[in-house]
Amino acid sequence: MKSYQEIAAFVVAAATAFFYLLWFFLPPVRLVWRCLSTEENLPVMNTLKACWDSAWPFKPAMFRRQMRLWLELRLLHPKPCKEPAWYLDAKTKRYQLQFDDEAYRRELAEWRRANRAKFGALKIKEREPVIEVVDVFRLNDESTKNGIKQYLLAVSQLRLSLDEEASFLCSVKIEHGFLLPLNLLAGLMSRFSDDWDPIISSYDRMSHRGFSAQQMTIFNLWLLWGPSVPICSCEQWQGPITLQYGFGDENNSVRVRVRDERKDQLLSDLRKAAAQTGAAHPALHASVTGKLWPPSSFFQGEICGAQQELLNTDREAFILEYEGHSVVGNPASSRLFYTAYVWALFVVGREQKPGTAQVRSEPWLHVIPFFEHGNIVDESCYEMAKLQLAQKVLEYVRASGHIEADPSLAPLRLWYVTALDDSGCGRGIEVRPRGKSIKATLEELLAESEHRPLRKRIITDDASYAALLSGCHLSKVVSELFAAIEGDGARRGRAPAR
Repeated sequence: MKSYQEIAAFVVAAATAFFYLLWFFLPPVRLVWRCLSTEENLPVMNTLKACWDSAWPFKPAMFRRQMRLWLELRLLHPKPCKEPAWYLDAKTKRYQLQFDDEAYRRELAEWRRANRAKFGALKIKEREPVIEVVDVFRLNDESTKNGIKQYLLAVSQLRLSLDEEASFLCSVKIEHGFLLPLNLLAGLMSRFSDDWDPIISSYDRMSHRGFSAQQMTIFNLWLLWGPSVPICSCEQWQGPITLQYGFGDENNSVRVRVRDERKDQLLSDLRKAAAQTGAAHPALHASVTGKLWPPSSFFQGEICGAQQELLNTDREAFILEYEGHSVVGNPASSRLFYTAYVWALFVVGREQKPGTAQVRSEPWLHVIPFFEHGNIVDESCYEMAKLQLAQKVLEYVRASGHIEADPSLAPLRLWYVTALDDSGCGRGIEVRPRGKSIKATLEELLAESEHRPLRKRIITDDASYAALLSGCHLSKVVSELFAAIEGDGARRGRAPAR
């Protein structure tokens, strides 16, 4: 009888241990397999390698964390590829493709040392390491972005985090970039990717219903990549916000979420930077550290009203939750480079000003943006871009009679609404540039004698459209435009874009 009891106890203990191992060890294995399956048809060897690298010390909680670290390093710090480079052959005097084996071995050894150090920090100190990337190019690479999105989704669904929606295990430090008080609006390219048919098909209908074909073309060109709008001090921006952190151009940027005291401190640092950088657009040249989160992790009140569209997981792969930053010092004579659309938005009409109800229905049919692509962190370049933009507005109004489809129509008129450096809602933006605003630059030119005849046709002191088209509401306008384009596609029997 006693032997039967011992056998039963052993079976129960073995079953308990087996299910214990399955419970704790199978989900991280499934996580690796699932994430690797997007790249490989049968990722057996790499999954086994991940298990081998993560096996010691043999603790369930540590195994989970190491498997996640293995995947995060694979995404952001991948193994170097052995690729040939062009070299000039001294004998033939021609360039040839050659492998530099010695350089590759050095690079591979450095990669292994760095990864061992990160695993060591987790195993010995039981502290998640920080993964460094040079700039946001690594994060915005299409395959990396999709990999991050799949990984965060899998971590959440497999319940590998104590959070309701899981973030990266490790913090990510981006070494170089510019932090700006701007919000990049989703562009047509990011929304519809390589499928331009909905855009082109809807253009025909919209150009016939809009003010003119020229107006609709300019609007689509402005929205092709998407402009940035300023962070305002009005109630639309109360609560947590995301700032723009990019390298080179606004479309090579990530969203950095800040809240509470950190938000106030960052905005204060940006105001100090604005006071020191002359007339350039306010920006901090800095490294930023944070954790990558899926947009689905944030509830409606955890992003300000002006940025609610960021919660759409179809449009955002991840958001960087801010943890800290370090300002990058620049030599006194250095020139900085970060480009963006320098723009201003107007309602367009004729003698009769378009009614607010008419504009509210389909705003994109009644507005015309003017824009220049300029270096906004260099004072002289930014001033030049603003002046060119103002000149473009004047020239368009002056020459409009020559490009009208019907010359007998009354001359067109423009009503200023908002710009890159002016939210247009009536409240001041959080970080104001020191130089002349785009609106002030335009008004200064209009005051000159040669441009005075245009003053009645370019109105800059009418706030009628602020509640509809200010920078604080443009995200909603763009979202409604996307819905209209998709609606056109659905009526033609196409599936909506994702």
